[in-house]
Amino acid sequence: MKRTDIVHRIAETMHRIAPTARTILYGSEARGEARHDSDIDLLIVVDEKELTPETELTLRRPLSELEAQTGVAINTLVVLKRVWENITTPLTLNINREGIVL
Repeated sequence: MKRTDIVHRIAETMHRIAPTARTILYGSEARGEARHDSDIDLLIVVDEKELTPETELTLRRPLSELEAQTGVAINTLVVLKRVWENITTPLTLNINREGIVL
């Protein structure tokens, strides 16, 4: 499966399981620099009061299944919207600059 197809499946999956979440592709895949052995980096921003283990599992399980099907590692960072909007780190600046909302 082509990497663009994998990213498309990620977007479809996230829209299905978490339609209100904001999923952002970042890293080498977003920059167009991914190699065949590169992972896919995702930030998932959820608008919830708290981030529970159940919520994280609900978001990560389908991506883990996709990872197993394709052999491409999918790294996910799940964060609350209110936290994301109030932190500034090199990582957040990088994601804001180069990230692609799926």
